[in-house]
Amino acid sequence: MMRPWPRRADNSARAVPAPDDQAVLRRAARAAAWQAASILGLVVLIAGIAIYLVEVHLQNQQIANQLSVVAATADDAVDPPPGMALVMRGPGAKIQMSANAPTGAAALLSGSAGYTDLQAGDQHYRALVADNPDGRVVVLLDSSPYEADRRRLLLGLALAEVVGLAVSAAVAQLFSRRAIRPLNQALDLQRRFVADASHELRAPLTVLHTRAQLLARRADQLDPIELRRQVDGIVADTRALGDVVEDLLLSASLEAVPRSLEPIDLLELSREVRDSVTTHAESIGIHVDVEQGAATSASAYVVMGSRALRRALFALVDNALAHERPGGSVVLRLDRTDTDVSVAVEDTGVGIDPEVVDDLFTRFAHGENQPTGGRRYGIGLALVREIAQAHHGEVFVASTPGKGATFTLCFPAVEKRH
Repeated sequence: MMRPWPRRADNSARAVPAPDDQAVLRRAARAAAWQAASILGLVVLIAGIAIYLVEVHLQNQQIANQLSVVAATADDAVDPPPGMALVMRGPGAKIQMSANAPTGAAALLSGSAGYTDLQAGDQHYRALVADNPDGRVVVLLDSSPYEADRRRLLLGLALAEVVGLAVSAAVAQLFSRRAIRPLNQALDLQRRFVADASHELRAPLTVLHTRAQLLARRADQLDPIELRRQVDGIVADTRALGDVVEDLLLSASLEAVPRSLEPIDLLELSREVRDSVTTHAESIGIHVDVEQGAATSASAYVVMGSRALRRALFALVDNALAHERPGGSVVLRLDRTDTDVSVAVEDTGVGIDPEVVDDLFTRFAHGENQPTGGRRYGIGLALVREIAQAHHGEVFVASTPGKGATFTLCFPAVEKRH
């Protein structure tokens, strides 16, 4: 008894990335996040150091300006500006000191002119020794307020560094996850592609196997004409298998389907597809037929296309056979309007769940929520739509659950009907 090649169950589990792959991706995401956070933290640190150095430079300039102005204008040490102290040595070596002058300030009068520092207890002073018309003067500025400002700046910069590092780590982690997500999806897609490739190849292989098995069993009983017809059918089925392989390559590379267009008679093409699947269909108890509309002229059903149209039509017929009940029928029905030619593939099988209609033409759609025995679509229908759109056409679907489905390919006609 002839047995077609087995199909994968419709309720097969969805392929997902292996746990090891997911672990690698998670580790890569964490590593990328910490690397990005470290770089951002380093940038913040460098910016903080630069801000601190600029602030110190501006403070030193401000202190120098204040000391220079006071040293140039001071004529006594009685009333120094706020935060400053004065020590002066006038004519006759008389020394004057302001009340707040620190210990050891007078000794600076004997030193060389210029800027210097003085530490008196816990207080730090910046001093300028200069000569003016009234004698030698020492101007001292209490640097405590400036040092306090620097400490506050350092504290703020440190806090900004910590917060920036934490925020950059969180943001980097978020964006790393988003960046890794396409890789995760790519792994998922790759595994689905391998699984669906085997499924898509089963259809033409089943047809080819059935025809070859029949020919092997009955070769000595067939007359030369029938034998020739069967051999030609095997050649056509082999070509169809090659077309499916090309479909898979096109699907993987996302290239445009047709390379060149030529006049294609959809009526002849439909009959060719019917003849190709008839032996297989009859072996599973399904009748396949072609019905044409009212148009009868030789060019009524001619469109501009390529051999990709055969692949699209074959995919629809295969989809119908896969979901048709034994004893049912699949009809390729052609029609013609003033501007368009259409071929509808009708079956009386299980129909389509309305919940998955929107996903029918999505690559690798599986109908995951379908009950056992529901329709499964794999890669075929996605390619059907791509082929149709590449030929300036479209594919439509209508279905009643439990009563079958109709997929209709519609293309611009070569000649308008008058």
